Amino acid sequence: MPHINRKNIDRRTNKPNDEYTESWIQPDQVLRRSEQTRRDDDIIRTPKRSIYDIDYAIKIFIEKEIQPVVLDNNITIPVPVIFAHGEKWDNVRRLGYMRDEKGMLQSPAIMIKRNSFVERDNYKTLDVNINPDSNLIVAVNRYNPRNRYEDTLFPFPVGQSNNAESLPAYVVNIPKYITVEYELMVWTDFSTQLNELVNDLFTYNRFSWGNGSNSYNTTMGTISFETVNTISDDRIVRANIPLTVQATLQSEQEVKVATIRKMYSVKKVSFDMVIDVANNIFESTNVPARVLQQYSSVMSGNQIVVSNPNTGTNTTIDSATMLYLTELSDKIATYSNSTTVTVAGTPKINPVNNLTATGNEFDIYINGQYIDKAAYTWIPNDTITTQTITFNTTELGYNIELEDLIVINGRWA
Repeated sequence: MPHINRKNIDRRTNKPNDEYTESWIQPDQVLRRSEQTRRDDDIIRTPKRSIYDIDYAIKIFIEKEIQPVVLDNNITIPVPVIFAHGEKWDNVRRLGYMRDEKGMLQSPAIMIKRNSFVERDNYKTLDVNINPDSNLIVAVNRYNPRNRYEDTLFPFPVGQSNNAESLPAYVVNIPKYITVEYELMVWTDFSTQLNELVNDLFTYNRFSWGNGSNSYNTTMGTISFETVNTISDDRIVRANIPLTVQATLQSEQEVKVATIRKMYSVKKVSFDMVIDVANNIFESTNVPARVLQQYSSVMSGNQIVVSNPNTGTNTTIDSATMLYLTELSDKIATYSNSTTVTVAGTPKINPVNNLTATGNEFDIYINGQYIDKAAYTWIPNDTITTQTITFNTTELGYNIELEDLIVINGRWA
C-alpha cells in the first residue's frame, strides 16, 4: 500500500508537505476525511491474515482432518502434533529427538517447523509508489439500513418501482501472496509404524490444508528417513517431510491506514429527454424532426420519451424503436386487374405494442404521384407474404393499367 500524504504542516517552514514524495510523475494520494465513511455502525470485521493463522491452519488440519494414529500391541495411539518453539527445537537440533518434562523419550510424535516464507514471483505487486485504483477487492452487501430487502412475494406494482438502491461496498486491499516452507518431523518406535504414518500423511498431498476459509494449497516434497540411536534407550525412526504452502497475508493496517474502507454506491440521477408531439408517431411515415435529432444519442444506448399532450400518453424510444421508425423501404406492386394489385412482402412488428404496422405507416405512389389513403383499401397482415391492395377507381379517377408503376413505401420487414 502506498504512503498517504496527510498534508501535515512543517513547523520549521510553516508549509505543507511536498505533494511529490512518492513519485515525480503524479502527486501523492491524499488522506481526505470527506471521502471516508464511519464504520462504528457496522459489524464487518477488518480482514486479517497473519503467519500465526497459516501455522494454525496446518496444525489443526493434521489434528482434526488427518488424525494421525499408530498401532502398538493392537492398541490405537493418537499421535500428538507439536509446533516447534525455541526450547523444543533446540533439543531436536542437538539430539535428534524430543523428551518430555520427566526426561522420557517422546515417541510417536509429529513436530511442525516453519523454515521460511517468500513472496510468490507470479503474484508480486508494486507498492512503492501509487497503488492503481483497480488493485482492490470490492465486496457489496445488498442489505443495509438505507436499502431494506424488497418484498419478493408482493413486489412493487408496475410503474411504482422502488427508489434507487444505495449499496454499501467494502473495499479491501489485495493481499500478499506468499509461499511458506514447513518441515514435518515424524518420530515412531518402529519402521512399520512410520511407514503407515507417512502413508496416511502423503494421502493428503496437494490438498487444501486448513479449516474453512483459512485453507491453503499444500504440497509435499521429497521425504527422507533416518534412524536415531540414543544412549541407554531404544532406537527411534524419523521421517522428514517438507511442506510447501501457497498462502496469503493481510494486515489490518498498512502505513497507518486501515486496509478496508466502507463506501456507499452513488444513487444515479437521470434526466429524461421528453419531446412533445401532437400526433401519434406511429400513424405516419414522417418522423418528427426533433426525434430525428436524437438519433445518434438513442443509437448510443440512451432513450427519449415522446409525449402526446392531446392524449396524455408517453412512448419510450429506444434503439429498436428508432430503427423501426426510420428504416423505410420500397416494394413494387404487381398488376392483377384494373382495381387490384399485389405486393410480395410482410409488414414489420411494432416493438412498442407488438402489433403489426398499420396502413397509415405505408404510402402508395402511382407513377410518382402520392395516392390518398381514402382511394384504396388495405389492411397489412404479417401472417401472409403477399399483400392485396384494392383501389377505389371512382375516388381515384382512373383504372389501374398494366404499365403503371406502383410503389409502396413504408415499414416492411
